[in-house]
Amino acid sequence: MLTKEKLSEITKQAIGTFHYTYAVAKVSSQNSFAIRLYDAISEELVANSFIYEGDKPGWFTVDFVPERSNKTDREVLRDIISQLYEYFDEQLKQKYYIKLLNTDYGYLTRVEGTDSWSITSLKIAKMSNQKATFTASEINEIAQSDLCTALNPMDLLRAAEEVEED
Repeated sequence: MLTKEKLSEITKQAIGTFHYTYAVAKVSSQNSFAIRLYDAISEELVANSFIYEGDKPGWFTVDFVPERSNKTDREVLRDIISQLYEYFDEQLKQKYYIKLLNTDYGYLTRVEGTDSWSITSLKIAKMSNQKATFTASEINEIAQSDLCTALNPMDLLRAAEEVEED
């Protein structure tokens, strides 16, 4: 699910070294956001962007209302769109739980935004905002990390269970 923080990150990355500022705001609907892009030098409004994330994974719409149009403006707007598609594509990738023990409490989890790992139940992980689902590429990265130095990467992949769709 999109957040103001994620949209700010996407916009900041799209702007890069160009001279733009932006504002991200939640719109009246639960899954709607607006990005206002400004020229940092003239403070002129460049574009209003409205992003609506649908109620099913991968459903979203983006409407740009350009207030002006030059090559750099279009480049930044294209980059924002591209990063949104990458974000939603990542959301649709097949995900797995990694069960390391023979109990209901044996799922590998990570506290969001940190390098803190634990083995816990899925219920506890969801209640405490821990990440419990991983894509195949993330599992490969975990297998190569210091966290799993004693494990064979194939052991970690064998421990992965595909997440059932909600």
